[in-house]
Amino acid sequence: MADIPDKIVAWVRDTVERRLTPQYVRFICLLVIAVYLTVLVVSFTTSVRGRTIFGPPLGADFGAYYVAGVIFNQWQPQQIYDNELHHRLYQEQFPSAPADEQLPYVNAPFFILPFVILARVPYPLAYLLWIILSITLYVAGFSLICRTWEGFPAQAWSIALLLALSFMPFLVECLAGGQTSAVAFFCLALAINQERARHFISSGLALSLCAYKPTLLLLIVPMLLITRRYSTLSAFVAGIGLLAVVSLLLVGKQGCVGYINTLLYFSKASTGVVSGLKSWKYVDINSFFRLLLGPSPYLRWAMTVAAFLIAMPSLVQFWWNSRRSQQPVMDWALTITCGLVLNVYVGIYDCTLVVLSLLLTTEILSRRQNKDELWLPTSYKFILLLVYVVPWITQPVARFTDIQIYTIVLALLGGWQLIQFGATGRKWQEVVN
Repeated sequence: MADIPDKIVAWVRDTVERRLTPQYVRFICLLVIAVYLTVLVVSFTTSVRGRTIFGPPLGADFGAYYVAGVIFNQWQPQQIYDNELHHRLYQEQFPSAPADEQLPYVNAPFFILPFVILARVPYPLAYLLWIILSITLYVAGFSLICRTWEGFPAQAWSIALLLALSFMPFLVECLAGGQTSAVAFFCLALAINQERARHFISSGLALSLCAYKPTLLLLIVPMLLITRRYSTLSAFVAGIGLLAVVSLLLVGKQGCVGYINTLLYFSKASTGVVSGLKSWKYVDINSFFRLLLGPSPYLRWAMTVAAFLIAMPSLVQFWWNSRRSQQPVMDWALTITCGLVLNVYVGIYDCTLVVLSLLLTTEILSRRQNKDELWLPTSYKFILLLVYVVPWITQPVARFTDIQIYTIVLALLGGWQLIQFGATGRKWQEVVN
């Protein structure tokens, strides 16, 4: 029995070093993308009144955004937060959807603009255009990060892009699920790109666009403050003010109040005893304990607060120490990863953002090695494998066992980054060796 851990380590090393060759990884990625495209084509060709042969409505959650755009165009703009009207129009658009299904519009008022345009065309075409826009933003964000990576290995570009495109949270949950994570991906990538170009004002303005979903900024704003990115933070605040004015012009005071009420309702739903949310589709620590502990609010909150108290001191210490760092992208990499876990409302589709963190982490590791070829520690390769593979099984496992294993994987990645980037005081080379 004593040699079991050694056998596991040997198997892991053998898997990530010898079996996961570039050719094999490329084949798997292309296979996944091909299957997705096949399913997508079948979904469009078999769609009848919004319902596909696979059961769920075409575009899934995109229907909620489309209906909000219809309300803005054909009713009153402030009514995009009218749940009764939204539900009625959604049922008319998707008559086969369950009568009790609720998919309201919950994002900031300014974010309605693209859907106002898309709602002017038939739903299938609008969804197709949204897919094209999402892929464009995703690839553009990917390119913005890699563009600032000096000495990016040419042979790694295609594989990295294929891995990103075939990543389940993006491919299935964001594209097929009709979600908006590609927008946040692009905005964060642009903010990081502009910061590295020392364009701090445009970096903060780009970051402010993520306010369409405030939970995405839960750790990013404290990071900006503690690391003294005052120019970026000032531009971010100015951007928020500008977007607030745009929101007011779009939906008026009543619509803005409706948005605030919607935020309060979902805050209560995500933190209350009975949420009505599908906890197995969420990866944040709050949802993790909700799923694990069930109807035990006091114990769940105690565990959630404990997790924050354990993790935040190390994170704050890392931010504080990194003020003089020559590699400020480490802040972004770690904050993005931890922001997915140390949160109260993060769907698995938003795990698309972890690709940014992994790109930045890989760049940092390659620079520290100072080699011509991309070299990564075996432990990191194994974590990459987990990050890529586990999303395919984590939801059914969570529904069956009440354990969201992807939360654990993301926490493992965040902890690994903390150790590698020096937050624990250990030298990087000591960890690698």
